[in-house]
Amino acid sequence: MRRIIVLFAALAALWFLPAEGHALGFEVSGSQEGEGLEVQVEYDGTYGRVNACVFRVSFEPGLMDFVGTQEISGGYLVNTIEGSTLRAVYSSYTDGSGLESVSFEFKARKTADITTTRVEVYVEQVAAQKEVPEIPPVSVEYEERPPASSEAKLLALNPDSGELEPEFSPDITEYEMSVPYSVTEMSFGISASPGARVSVNRRNLGSGGSDTLFRLTVTAEDGVTKQVYTVNVHRGEYIAPTPKPTATPKPSPTPKPTAVPKAEKTAEPDATPKATKTPKPTATPKAAKTPKPTASPKAGSTPAAFAASGPGEAGGADSAPLTEVVTIEREGVSTFDRLAALGGVFAAVLGAAAVGTFVYEKLGRRREEQLKGGRRRK
Repeated sequence: MRRIIVLFAALAALWFLPAEGHALGFEVSGSQEGEGLEVQVEYDGTYGRVNACVFRVSFEPGLMDFVGTQEISGGYLVNTIEGSTLRAVYSSYTDGSGLESVSFEFKARKTADITTTRVEVYVEQVAAQKEVPEIPPVSVEYEERPPASSEAKLLALNPDSGELEPEFSPDITEYEMSVPYSVTEMSFGISASPGARVSVNRRNLGSGGSDTLFRLTVTAEDGVTKQVYTVNVHRGEYIAPTPKPTATPKPSPTPKPTAVPKAEKTAEPDATPKATKTPKPTATPKAAKTPKPTASPKAGSTPAAFAASGPGEAGGADSAPLTEVVTIEREGVSTFDRLAALGGVFAAVLGAAAVGTFVYEKLGRRREEQLKGGRRRK
């Protein structure tokens, strides 16, 4: 815990009873009742809920004795006395609203004159919802004064947000109201009975959708009479902002269609070359006529040569030769043979043409040489 020494320093010497001092969220007052003396500290909620703190009250032990704690709200105290100093440790209840007010009672010793007694109050080690700055101490002095008023009423109650239900009246002590979620803390414009003091238990609101109870305690001038007013504040629930609708994108313009390219002129087809004349086939040479076979001599007629020689002389040296009769049979010619013969003829023609061309060129060159020679002679 952050130790914050909150000291009530003398703002000014108060030469009346009860003496009062205000220091940044705390009010200190004192009242005298017969031979008794009561010092009261009230918290106005400036720093939110106070969960713990230490009160240190300095007094003159030779003139008065500490009697006890007369009133505690929102928690409890553990008191110890060391010489002339009362040390009181305050702790709030777990389910309580925190520190609201506390008072310390002293009693004058016999024959002691306490009219000039000074009491100083210090607050140390404050644990609150907000950081508490350093606060100067407050000292209180006493002198005789007329009896204090016992009236403890609110004369005006104006919240800084929302409206009270029912409408405010000093005689109505319970109110309700609602505020939007955006409101996180409450404060009230207050007016009370003359001489009375008002303390508020808190400033901050709870979470969205919850109720927070504010207690406004009015203490009369006499420091004894009190009146409590309550305001139950309902804080609205969080409502997520409606998202802005996304702007509908403008439709993109339809692109103009690309011009269809003009069809290129179909190239005129090349003229079909005229078919080369098919060379006339070389005439197939006519097959040579087969010689007619010599006629076979008729049987029974003997040639004259043989008739001259008698039997037994055939084969003699002087006898005529015998004539042999040969029969030539005509065989069929095949197509292959004809083609082969045709090819041979064609080859012979080409060869003759080549030889003729060669001889013609040779003669032409010789003729040119002769002509050139004749020109030179001239």
